[in-house]
Amino acid sequence: MKRIHWILTTLILTGCSEQPAPLDTRVAKAPALESETARSAPKSPAEKSALRDTTVGGFEFKVPGDWEEKPPKSEFLLGEFTVPGEAGPARLTLSSARGGIEANLDRWRGQIQTGPKDPPASQSDVEFDGRTATLIELTGTYSDMFGGGAPNKNSKLLGVAAALGEADFFVKMTGPAETVTDRRDEFLKFVASARREKK
Repeated sequence: MKRIHWILTTLILTGCSEQPAPLDTRVAKAPALESETARSAPKSPAEKSALRDTTVGGFEFKVPGDWEEKPPKSEFLLGEFTVPGEAGPARLTLSSARGGIEANLDRWRGQIQTGPKDPPASQSDVEFDGRTATLIELTGTYSDMFGGGAPNKNSKLLGVAAALGEADFFVKMTGPAETVTDRRDEFLKFVASARREKK
């Protein structure tokens, strides 16, 4: 009898001494949100070359993916874009004005001071809305009539003037010569994509 009592006591004490298994208190982590770094990472070549549609001043354009549309800095402008580049960003503006093509080309010529080592100015024909427009290319020290800052050396200006009748249309890109030169083909395709907005 004593032996049975001893066995039962041993079993009870052994059972009581066992510790319950610890609870799993780990909490599943929520999926990480996209970081600021990831959002601000440089666009891939595919994203840069992807085109989007925009309308400025009654004309539809095809815009490269990494051009940033911004509010115009001047009330005289219809639209404005920042065009990124390794040497620094370029600025692209669109405007419409009366006064004739030559008067505006002369004004652009006056904004660039060409040095002896700078490429000579050039002028050629390009397409805008299916018609012939004038392209001017200038390299040198640029003074922005709306910027208010110091003149910028080693700059380039690409300007297109399209005669449309009462008011002419103007597209201009200015910035570091390297950036504007690298983006020249995109600029010309942007200008050539212009089509009057369908109403």
